[in-house]
Amino acid sequence: MRKAASSAIIFLFISIFLVSCQFDKEGVAKVSSSKPKFAEKKYADLEKVYDIDVTQINLFNKDSSQDLYKLIDFDENNNMYILDSFECKIWVFDEDGKLVRSFGGKGQGPGEFIRPYTLVIKEDKIYVFQGFFEYKIVNLKGEPISSHNVTLDNPLMFRNVNDGFYLFRGKVDPTFTDLEFILCVLDDNFSVTKEIFKYKYPPGFRGPNYDFSWPHWFLILESGEFYYPEDNFNKYSIVKYNKEGEPILIFGRKYQMKEYSQEARDLFYSVYEKQIKEGQKVFPKKPPVVRNMFQDKRENIWVISGETYEDNMNPDYENTVDIFNKKGKWLQSFKTKLLSRYIVYNNGKIYRILPITLDDYDQYIEVYKIKYQNP
Repeated sequence: MRKAASSAIIFLFISIFLVSCQFDKEGVAKVSSSKPKFAEKKYADLEKVYDIDVTQINLFNKDSSQDLYKLIDFDENNNMYILDSFECKIWVFDEDGKLVRSFGGKGQGPGEFIRPYTLVIKEDKIYVFQGFFEYKIVNLKGEPISSHNVTLDNPLMFRNVNDGFYLFRGKVDPTFTDLEFILCVLDDNFSVTKEIFKYKYPPGFRGPNYDFSWPHWFLILESGEFYYPEDNFNKYSIVKYNKEGEPILIFGRKYQMKEYSQEARDLFYSVYEKQIKEGQKVFPKKPPVVRNMFQDKRENIWVISGETYEDNMNPDYENTVDIFNKKGKWLQSFKTKLLSRYIVYNNGKIYRILPITLDDYDQYIEVYKIKYQNP
């Protein structure tokens, strides 16, 4: 009798495991969760530590904040560097949020920039891309090192990875119909050495696009591994790839697709009224599932999903945040005003870029640290 009972328990355990963790035909593990592990109690919470006043940085406004992944990076001492593309300057804040220096300026001389649009930091060097084909290298104090020419088609995001760089770019076919996203490996001279990921964007080049901020859908780790949604318009499914671009894990959670709120719809029509009348813009019915991702110190993956505050500009709107562990298991889900789509993560802190206030045109970055409630 006891033996039969033990066999039943083992069979039940195996059945539960197979339901929650399966494998596709290539042998890639697939983990799907219907309920978070910490559904009744908190696993992690947020604590605000300080604000950073960035009013003097012309770059940050409601139209360009979506480009923050091009404009902010950190050095090895956790100092934050912000590129002001209008004034062609770089502002540096220490890990306590205090302004320590700024450098650069408009011009073609050493240490000056013309139409800069992105920066990326590697060790003690800052790479600043400007114009169409040029990048300049300066040290962390802004002292010039060298300048170079390079041809890169439709760059959307750079990342410092291992001994080189990753480039996420877009490719449009000759008829301007299809759109493909490509992740490339670059050497120290920003020459493409290989392509490790290609994804044909389902809506195409002329498809509905309401501030989707495609690079936010990517999570690229320092190891070279990366995460990207499997089908971001239809299901909650995220694929983890190794540094060779091979899928090694697929995970997600039970999710119900919801249409954009009326507030988001009204905002869209107020911003794009002319393009809508001319047939250049179409409002998508539903938001993408994954809007931003980052990995914390515990190697957990944080995901901001569905409609966010940036879509509707409702100050009372609470965004959905999910936490998964590195094996793809769903740990926690919660609603919050503190995190939204325009955030960057570095060394245990989350930097949320707020829009300019309409009353006095001030602007701030709110900084939060993660507090874990459970071991």
